[in-house]
Amino acid sequence: MNTKLLLWGGLAVAAPFVLADQAYAQRAGENVIAAAEDAFGTKVGNDNVGLYDSRNARGFDPQLTGNMRIEGLYFDQQGMFGARISKAQVMRIGLSAQSYPFPAPSGITDIILLTPLPQFSATVATQYQTIGSRSISVDVSTPIFGEKLGFAGGVNVFNQASEWKGKGSVVTKAGLLNAKPTENIELIPFFFQNKFSSSEVQPLILPGGAFLPPEVNRSVFYGQRWAASRNSNLNAGFIGRGTFGTHWRLQTGVFRSLQDRPENYTIFFRNTQANGAASLDIIGYPAHKATSTSGEVRASGIFTQGSYRHTVHLAVRARDTERTFGGGQTVNFGTRFIGVNDPVPEPTYTFGVRDRDKVRQVSPGITYVGQWSNVGEFSVGVQKAYYRRNFGKIGAVPTTTRAAPLLFNGTVSAIVSPSLTVYAGYTRGLEEFGTAPDNAANAGEPLPAKETKQIDGGLRYRIMPGLNLMAGVFQVQKPYFDRNTANIYTDVGALRHRGIEMSLSGQPVKGLTVVAGLLLLEAKASGLPVTLGLIGDTSPGTPPVTIKSNLQYELPFMKGLLVDTQFDILKGYYANRANTFKTPTQSVVSLGMRYNFKPFGKSSSLRFQVQNVFDQYAWTAEGASGRLAPIPPRRYTVRLATDF
Repeated sequence: MNTKLLLWGGLAVAAPFVLADQAYAQRAGENVIAAAEDAFGTKVGNDNVGLYDSRNARGFDPQLTGNMRIEGLYFDQQGMFGARISKAQVMRIGLSAQSYPFPAPSGITDIILLTPLPQFSATVATQYQTIGSRSISVDVSTPIFGEKLGFAGGVNVFNQASEWKGKGSVVTKAGLLNAKPTENIELIPFFFQNKFSSSEVQPLILPGGAFLPPEVNRSVFYGQRWAASRNSNLNAGFIGRGTFGTHWRLQTGVFRSLQDRPENYTIFFRNTQANGAASLDIIGYPAHKATSTSGEVRASGIFTQGSYRHTVHLAVRARDTERTFGGGQTVNFGTRFIGVNDPVPEPTYTFGVRDRDKVRQVSPGITYVGQWSNVGEFSVGVQKAYYRRNFGKIGAVPTTTRAAPLLFNGTVSAIVSPSLTVYAGYTRGLEEFGTAPDNAANAGEPLPAKETKQIDGGLRYRIMPGLNLMAGVFQVQKPYFDRNTANIYTDVGALRHRGIEMSLSGQPVKGLTVVAGLLLLEAKASGLPVTLGLIGDTSPGTPPVTIKSNLQYELPFMKGLLVDTQFDILKGYYANRANTFKTPTQSVVSLGMRYNFKPFGKSSSLRFQVQNVFDQYAWTAEGASGRLAPIPPRRYTVRLATDF
């Protein structure tokens, strides 16, 4: 019998779990500013607020490093996961990460699933952007057998027009069931799928020296219509939780995540000069695919003695990941100019042999959490990670690497006063680091897992009821990946991110909601290439100062009308590995209005936004690859949603 099937089937059958808190909300009333508990990152629907998100936390990528969770359970994400069945995506950083068994360096992204409503509800929403995007979605939530079984899900059709004038079309389908066969058992199967039938590829610009390229007209399409990728994403899973005995709770989650790219391209303008002239390379790829089966089984014992609460978590996490990639061919189209609509004929690509990468990892662990009411909390945990990777060309004998580090973490927090809590923590992890960039000789190759560690500490201070300040310091240490002298993207040294982060959130006065964050980040690299002067000691693509502030105010003279502003400031940062030039400081202002009203007794919301109000132009730089792209121009968005 298939042992892998037995393993994952066993995880699924382990199912009873503790009942989750229910939060009922209809989708027309979704409001990410109101939902955010702090300024460290919250996503509701398609809206984000806060310093961080699932692709950036303390200067690192939680999704690539395996720091994703669904309802707190380990999830190895490969395919895109969207909003149709998720209530929110929340960044767990600093103090908010301490309650999570086995926290991860640089934080956790937790996907919170929807809970079906106790009565039937359907939400119809339509959205239009002046750049040409338009979408329509239908979401349904309904009980099936009273409180025993409910359904939530939806469909979205999106005709995409990107800020750089690329076009595409996406269809998303998702749904979940929430079953409660007994008072103490909850079972949640779910699926999420989206398909990009066509998505034109954005050109990437590589400067030919220590300077930024000339500005391009962002209203001009300068890609290639035939260079459009097709992409299918699927996430499906099962969560079960419940209680047994007096003190024990059991949770399990089994997840399948897939990304399938039957067709894909990368467009490079290489050696771009000050006049915009560049060498145009377009890389075509054969089918790429990434799949993962992952999950966690966790038993938690909770024991109370007076004002003391003791919790023991026994858990096993596992994943089985396989990726096929590579085999692409580069075709050069000579000298062209960036920002110019200049169609070139589609070539016939001859693909090479693809690579295959297989990873299996099992991590058993134990955590103890001690809580003393109104005094503080202490936790300590340990995991043993068993990691194996097989990598090589399809059809050839793969190279096998193994690792079995002992990983541990500890946290402590103290309630100094009813208004002040202080905390500190130490965490070690085993993380992967994504894939080599397209301009490396080993483009697309998944990078090996390496040990990482983090120290952080800080405080939470309640300035007044409903308004909280959080401030912390951190240091994260990870291997530094960059291109070596042979243009191989590999481990070349060490990377240390040290910083200060602050969050101000809540309602200082009636009707006004504030979500404001500040990050001061020092990203230092070390190693032989730095010592030899081949690259600088500051990792590119990491702003030293980030400020993100959202304000929302409900106008007292008109019930249901809210106005909001967003200020994003990113101080200029190094745009190349040699640290010889920087991007300019970005200061982007966005304005919005939301009107909640009830035509014919139906809850509705009309949302209007102006993003990048002053149409600022700036370049973004992507890490060690040195790829540049302009920020999106000014655009207007209108969204109307109604609950039925």
